[in-house]
Amino acid sequence: MPRLPRCGAEVLLLLLLSGCAQLPGFGSSSSPPLHLAKPPESFRLQGRVSVKSGEENFSGGMSWLHRPREETLLLSTPLGQGVAELHATPQGVSLTDAKGHRYQADDAEQLVRQVVGMTLPVKGLTWWVVGHPRPGIPFAAEAGAEGRLAMLQQDGWRIEFSRYAAQAAADGSALDLPGRLVARRGEDLEVRLVVDAWDLP
Repeated sequence: MPRLPRCGAEVLLLLLLSGCAQLPGFGSSSSPPLHLAKPPESFRLQGRVSVKSGEENFSGGMSWLHRPREETLLLSTPLGQGVAELHATPQGVSLTDAKGHRYQADDAEQLVRQVVGMTLPVKGLTWWVVGHPRPGIPFAAEAGAEGRLAMLQQDGWRIEFSRYAAQAAADGSALDLPGRLVARRGEDLEVRLVVDAWDLP
């Protein structure tokens, strides 16, 4: 199988984007209780994203469609030109670059390891973007003033959430979803995501 060209942060960024007890000793007893709303089963978002990975930097636009058994993420330049598209299903993951070259793997984390040589929180970001820890994995969290998730530590990452706003769903309900998150791992890897528009089908 051919390897992707060395496009560094662009590939790294794209692959980022495929009921637990709180760990003791995190936060303080004066922190407000954490209230986690049920996350949406499906969403579509338009936003902007930037990545710093060592000496690599990337910023651009993002269109992300999430369904229970399907994930499609399109990454573009600031001028709107498509850079790459990631498509994931239970059968596997494919990545198509701007030249139409297609690469496949059994799952997104495997593709990350093949292309950039490291393990990244591919599965976690799907949950973090809607302000929720990844289920079944231990985490430590702090709540903001209204009990919404403000800071999370999970899978070796520290994620900060802000700019919550109520988003209307098709069934007439409303969910408070973050408009901005910053995820950091160590000193040399940082992902910033700003959501410009949510759509909850």
